[in-house]
Amino acid sequence: MKLTRKDFLRGGAALAAASSLPALPASARGSAPVPAPGNGPALKPSAAGIDKLNPVLRLYPEKSVFRSGDIRFGVGELEMMLPFMGTGEIIWSVNVTEPGRYRIALCYSTVKEGQPVTITVNGKQDLQFAAPVTKGYFIPHPEGPVDNPGDPDSDGFWRMREYYLFERKPVEGEVDLVRGVNVVKLTVTAPKGKEVFRLRSVELTPVAKLAEIEAETQRQRANRANTDWFADAGYGMWFHFLDLTTPRSGPRKPYEEAVNALDVKKIAKMVDDCGARYLIWTVNHGNPTCPAPIKSWERLHPGTTTKRDLIMELADELAKYRIELMLYQNCPGTGKLIQQHQRAIDTPTFSEAEYAAQLIEVFNEFGARYGTKVKGWWLDSWFQTMESYPNLPNEAIDRAIKSGNKDCMSSFNGWAFPNEVECQDYWCGEITDLPAKPFGSRYLKDGPAAGMQAHSAIKLDAPWFHVTDNAEMEPPLYPAPQLAEYIRLCQRDRAPVTIGVGIFQDGTIGEKSYAVLKELKGLIRKGKPRR
Repeated sequence: MKLTRKDFLRGGAALAAASSLPALPASARGSAPVPAPGNGPALKPSAAGIDKLNPVLRLYPEKSVFRSGDIRFGVGELEMMLPFMGTGEIIWSVNVTEPGRYRIALCYSTVKEGQPVTITVNGKQDLQFAAPVTKGYFIPHPEGPVDNPGDPDSDGFWRMREYYLFERKPVEGEVDLVRGVNVVKLTVTAPKGKEVFRLRSVELTPVAKLAEIEAETQRQRANRANTDWFADAGYGMWFHFLDLTTPRSGPRKPYEEAVNALDVKKIAKMVDDCGARYLIWTVNHGNPTCPAPIKSWERLHPGTTTKRDLIMELADELAKYRIELMLYQNCPGTGKLIQQHQRAIDTPTFSEAEYAAQLIEVFNEFGARYGTKVKGWWLDSWFQTMESYPNLPNEAIDRAIKSGNKDCMSSFNGWAFPNEVECQDYWCGEITDLPAKPFGSRYLKDGPAAGMQAHSAIKLDAPWFHVTDNAEMEPPLYPAPQLAEYIRLCQRDRAPVTIGVGIFQDGTIGEKSYAVLKELKGLIRKGKPRR
């Protein structure tokens, strides 16, 4: 059996079936009402605090009603972005409840300066836009892009790096939207051939709400957590320990049995041997597992939590080495937001208020249980979540994350796409592969998350997780000197680097990767006392 990141992006129950793995209980996959079997009442949807709609209307390619011309919209785009290979157009039908004047911004990537784009509203309002070249932190692949990038399981997908430099740019002028249905069309004009423009979304913002939106943005930015310790950490490690994680050889143990067998003393020492100042541990990915007895989680996904509190034990053992613990969560896998097979956009099975209430209850319980022991969260797939639930009360979710620790950091992963959540504390920085462009400052000056604490996440060996039966760990992609050179560049900017390291089901890592990381510790940490 071999599973990939593509499988997880499209996974859920279909993943288990396709892989001949035992599926989770139906209650952990379907859309049945959330039970509360003796663990206290579930949080009411009203507790989520959704009292208004997001005033910004975001039009994504997947939600369009018509696409034509020289475009590509296949598995390589995961339904989340639209490449134009020449002249083409995309049309949306937009239902507006608040008519009036709107400003437009485009979230896109282009390598062609001044690329002509036209936005037409209701067949009569045309705005002309000469798209500037966008900036970001991916460096073009040395062999260049491919004509057919394939899906995220192919090398071709990751060779499109120059087209992942997404930014948000305002379009000069305003348009009038009427109450009810409006038609918005975007047209790109270019000779057929090489890709010239890649669209993430069109944003429509009501002029009447501009001052209110700006005030909220500034308030949320001012309330961000203190990231000083993170900025000075240099680098940390990241383990994706899943229910599908495999041993070096032999049969895979059930998740709880595998969690119970982990030796946290050995894991903490191994992380210290590698010189990491923090460890990100995965709560769930693909299936909604949780390595701790979190009651609210158990109500949502019966049978997926563990009696052992691995999170508490890890935090306490890592603390002996002055190593901080952070957690990863794939939120679409929490609360039954279903990830459909062969689709990347999640399908809601709850209202926004219900879904928000589920997340808030879970994070409140994590906060109450762990307090300052958990220093941050890396929340994956938020760009997909926001497509499904554009009115999520992200600020309320962030408050729940910080409920036990006001400086618990949050990051809502938007991958390469422009930030849609202001109440987060650092950029997820899913750079994935080296080489990468230096940040140039602690707080990003441009690119998809301008103003946020810089951070880079790269993988060392496995494609984030090792889920292949009876196979050695994938070899390290980089020698220690190359890693050290990149980390030193980032250290100048006070930008930490998270190194994703494959882990076996027994809690060990590949010998070659272990050797590289121990050498890295000597290159980076030698003679430097902890702060």
